[in-house]
Amino acid sequence: SLYTYNPIQPNQIRLVKFVRDGDHICAVLETFSLEEPPPAYRSVSYTWALDGGRPQRNFKIEIDKRQLPVLDTLQPFFQALRCRNMLLDGKWWWIDSICIDQADLEERARQVGHMDVIYRQAESVIAWLGEASSDSELAMDFIKLLDKTSRRKLSVAELRATLQQDHYRTHWEALTNFLSRRWWSRIWSVQEFVLAPSLTFWCGMRNVSRVAVCRSIGIADKCTSTGVKDTLAFTHGNNRRRAWGLYKASKKPGASLGFSLLALAAYFCCMDASDDRDRLYGVMALATDRSMLEIDYSLTTEEVYARFTRSFITHYKSLDIICFASTYTPPPGSIRPSWVPDWQKRNPVVIPSMASQSSKSHVGNLRSPRHLHTDPSVYYSACKNKEAVYAFEGSALQVRGVVVDTIDGLAGSRQFDMVQSSEWNSTQSPCCSGSPCSTTAILESVCRSLALDRFDRFLRYPMPTAEFVGDFIRLLNRIITIRPVRVVDQKLVTRGAGQ
Repeated sequence: SLYTYNPIQPNQIRLVKFVRDGDHICAVLETFSLEEPPPAYRSVSYTWALDGGRPQRNFKIEIDKRQLPVLDTLQPFFQALRCRNMLLDGKWWWIDSICIDQADLEERARQVGHMDVIYRQAESVIAWLGEASSDSELAMDFIKLLDKTSRRKLSVAELRATLQQDHYRTHWEALTNFLSRRWWSRIWSVQEFVLAPSLTFWCGMRNVSRVAVCRSIGIADKCTSTGVKDTLAFTHGNNRRRAWGLYKASKKPGASLGFSLLALAAYFCCMDASDDRDRLYGVMALATDRSMLEIDYSLTTEEVYARFTRSFITHYKSLDIICFASTYTPPPGSIRPSWVPDWQKRNPVVIPSMASQSSKSHVGNLRSPRHLHTDPSVYYSACKNKEAVYAFEGSALQVRGVVVDTIDGLAGSRQFDMVQSSEWNSTQSPCCSGSPCSTTAILESVCRSLALDRFDRFLRYPMPTAEFVGDFIRLLNRIITIRPVRVVDQKLVTRGAGQ
């Protein structure tokens, strides 16, 4: 007969221990309270399904002389434990698909709420990437080489001179394949990667540390000509690396860092989730403001996303979240309100929304900790410190706004189709205070617009005008072939007849 779960209390978790091996793996499943220190246990982070498929449970273990169907993706992991003599070593395990009654929605919601405690208290966590492939061992060896290389503190130029040679081409391809394994695109594995005090990657019978993997991703970020940085696999790995760095910094004494749920959703919602509600629920264990959204699997996906948006506006008295609705748009025909971001969006461009918010803590970012201590005045805030005035009317959001001005037209040449201004004068521009503009002044204005008038990507410092405009003109000089330009004392000089 099939095993049936006994109900557990809200403050309890189950742990499993494997006690006998044979035709069936036999295990015991016991309940422990989170109000007392549980016995030492390990956990495993893994994927529920093979590439492109749905979870299958054709494999069974035996508990109390009854059978419990287990995900097929765990069978090779148990084989790896068996080969390492770890299956019957007497250790307890927390494995989500075994230790949670997935059919009980209330229990499932409560256990998801305990994820931060479960992974932080685990003795160790194994990230199971799957069985070995033709180049997985090469990837493992290369990761360990990159780990050693990173400790040498080489300059970017030295790293590129060494590692961008043709000799390492297959190594970089193997690393890309390593990062392309489905585990890296699974949304639940983000918090498992970040929260675990000790995490090791297993691939077949080989293993490598989380530190080594992160250092390898860091070097890949600098070796741009290898092509790794241009892949979605790199983005998945690098965002995890950045999140782990920020999490470690937040645990230092006196630190006031943390993750907002909005930032986590913006960066990680494009990842794989069999349940679209988990695009929020699956990262809540990392969020410092997770109390504003209750985990409730009785709600539809649309209701969860709308509730999160409402809660954010109410909690922070801010409308910043609706800026994301223009990027995270629902599919055509959706009845979702236009002011609610759709976190099912695949591969959205995060940076514009994040850059426009800059340092606002309730929006957040995955910046390196050394970039987080910025001047609080360096961010865009049209409302300054005023709280939003709003009201929810059914599915409509009513807000109070301010009319700043009327857009008279769009810039361009006289022949440009989009020129709609009431009066056109190609020699006049607001940047020149009503006087005829020089070519250099126009290019300076364009350069300021392209760079947001800031020096760095975190918008902390003003743009160095002379340096940036000079570089901008040199760039134009390279792409203009008919009438090339040259820079003399930061002034634009064109060469041609009558000039």
